[in-house]
Amino acid sequence: MIMALKEETMATTRALSTRIEEFEGELALCRAAVGNGVANAALSNEDVSKPKEFVGTMSACDVDNFLWRWRSRTTDKR
Repeated sequence: MIMALKEETMATTRALSTRIEEFEGELALCRAAVGNGVANAALSNEDVSKPKEFVGTMSACDVDNFLWRWRSRTTDKR
């Protein structure tokens, strides 16, 4: 019983070690891609949608909502 548990534990440890090594490799690739991609990334005008235009009179709450939507759309795309 103890030997079976020990063997199972060792097999699980080996499997986890292998998986950790795979994740470390993927992490290195992600870090390299982010490091290269951020410097080369640029937003086109097509990527950022425009909020509805101001038409007529609005309450202060409507203006706040308009500005909040505009800010959230411009900051979410970064």
